[in-house]
Amino acid sequence: MAKYLLAVLVLMASGIGNVAPADSSDASRPLASPYAQFGFDVLRDLSSEHPKDNVFISPTSIAVALAMVSNGADGATRDAILKTLHSDGQSIDTFNTANQALAEQVNKATAVRLSMANALWAQKAVPIDPRFTRTLETAYGAQAENLDFRDPKSVETINAWVAKHTNDRIQKILDHVDPKTVVILTNAIAFKGKWSLPFDAKKTQPHDFKNANGSVRKVPMMNNLDQYSYAKDSSLETIRLPYADGTYAMYVVLPQDAETMRSFLQKLTSDSFGSLVSSLRRNRGTIELPRFTIHYKTGLNETLEKLGMGIAFRDKADFSRIHQPPPPLEISDVRHVSFLKVDEEGTEAAAATSVGIRAAMALRPMEPFHMVVDHPFFVAIRDERSGHVLFAGVVSEPQS
Repeated sequence: MAKYLLAVLVLMASGIGNVAPADSSDASRPLASPYAQFGFDVLRDLSSEHPKDNVFISPTSIAVALAMVSNGADGATRDAILKTLHSDGQSIDTFNTANQALAEQVNKATAVRLSMANALWAQKAVPIDPRFTRTLETAYGAQAENLDFRDPKSVETINAWVAKHTNDRIQKILDHVDPKTVVILTNAIAFKGKWSLPFDAKKTQPHDFKNANGSVRKVPMMNNLDQYSYAKDSSLETIRLPYADGTYAMYVVLPQDAETMRSFLQKLTSDSFGSLVSSLRRNRGTIELPRFTIHYKTGLNETLEKLGMGIAFRDKADFSRIHQPPPPLEISDVRHVSFLKVDEEGTEAAAATSVGIRAAMALRPMEPFHMVVDHPFFVAIRDERSGHVLFAGVVSEPQS
């Protein structure tokens, strides 16, 4: 349903119409344009692969999940991830600080219900670099938990976490887990907002809708007459539908035909979308919008490889900040599931992203050890900064 309606839920602030002004001190602002650009890159690729299907994603969810992954990467692998997120050229500390501010901003109480959560799931008995865990707990508020991925119950645990943090709108993101998995990172985001200009349900009527495949079907069409921020040119109509106090809004962009849709997506960038938003002007008019619900799920491996992250999916990847090789680690699977419901009262949306990181070869979990120093042994004292061995010796007969 609504396959030709490009509905973009934008978590941004602008100076047009009655949009609430943004806080200039918001430390997450440096991520707004890069993450939007990344989201448009993903949307463009998925839409080109499936031009007649619904596509609905959360750029924020996918980007934050990959941002967490970048903390476990090093060298060319980290560079590839940050470049794909359009966030290269800054230190990882600056990047993490901005992501921390983003999480705080999302979870602030406003007139809409918006929340985001992160989690780190690690294979039991596999040593994970504690610095990686601390960074995700501190900067991303990630819940850290050990699981046995060889136990099917681990899938149930992760799916239950996703359901909890998407208000039960997404019940399942994983069907199974690769037995060589070392780490799974998850992000979940949920949104629920009421229109500041609600539609009257009594005015909703059946209306023909032409799907992307050319078929026509009846859909419940809502309509409302009021003051909106709106723009129209020879090929596009754009409208802003604000929620509650105007802090958040949905932008609906309606190309005139399939070719215009393709052209719009090909040219869609963070800057071009910003220009489109800035072109809107207050005007009185009627909006007719389908009442609809979308359930969407996709794998993102191929898309992310196309966007420049190929190295992260191969055994040449460097995830030594998660676990020192051998064996080397690589991303095994990136999954994204989303939900969108638009009705007379407002909008409910949710999304979850999972990133699985596995050993490129079989990894045997380390068994707990028991060391008993009950015979002659070597001892050394070393300056770890310079590598100098300051003292060394063999203790053959310990003395009190």
